[in-house]
Amino acid sequence: MDHQTLLTTYLSNLQVDLFMVNYNRCGPDWRDLDYTPDYSKLYWICEGEGWLKIGDQEYYPKPGQLFLMPEGVQQSYSSISDQPFLKYWCHFSAKVGGINLFEILQFPHMVHVSQPEIFQDIFNSMLTYANSNEVYAHLMARSKLTELLSHYIKNLDMNQITYVNVPVVEKLSTLLTYIDAHIEENMSVPYLAQMLHMHPNYFIRFFKQQMGMPPIQYLTSRKIDKAKEMLSHTSLAMTQIADHLGFNDSYYFSRQFKKHTGLNPTEYRKQMTVNFATKNQ
Repeated sequence: MDHQTLLTTYLSNLQVDLFMVNYNRCGPDWRDLDYTPDYSKLYWICEGEGWLKIGDQEYYPKPGQLFLMPEGVQQSYSSISDQPFLKYWCHFSAKVGGINLFEILQFPHMVHVSQPEIFQDIFNSMLTYANSNEVYAHLMARSKLTELLSHYIKNLDMNQITYVNVPVVEKLSTLLTYIDAHIEENMSVPYLAQMLHMHPNYFIRFFKQQMGMPPIQYLTSRKIDKAKEMLSHTSLAMTQIADHLGFNDSYYFSRQFKKHTGLNPTEYRKQMTVNFATKNQ
């Protein structure tokens, strides 16, 4: 499985939560040294001067730069002049399967914002929702945080994103590649666990922590993805597709397909045919 596919899988299972967001100017006494927060931060610098240290890297941020300060990494910051930062900022968590995202993936600490109006709109919306008492407000604020992180990643070269624990990622990548190559087979959890030389119970916990879902759920999801491809690009009957993918019971296949897509296989094929015809008119 290539880097981009595995990265997409991780980010698709990302769960975020927003703790705090604000827009203000730092005071001259804005300062803290060598602390390790149990939350992550984003700073978008609008004006002023200051100093940041993230891990062992020091920065003197400029307006138009967005900084990511990950949870669990030692940090320091301070004002350095009588023109302290004016910045948007937020505190948040980002997890995959209950694991801090930044224990799995390492991102650059800083990106230059190419379209500042987009980031300003997102931060302003997030701030509005965070201060609202409407029942849907926290959900909307959290969705804006997801949008913000998406734009942050969009501004990166994907090769700038690396894996923290390379041996674990290599094992997982090998396993996922095998699953995709043998998706038509009935692969059991003990068999997959044996591939990684793990006890099945430990393997289930490991897989869920890394992928955000149990292995059986992942297998079913990948089979359904393959079924969608076959329904869209072949004329095979539903029963043939079900049998090809290891669903011995076509009724069970249809039920799982609808559970994942909201349509049964026949309805899905019809919808894809209509979409294709409309697209080519």
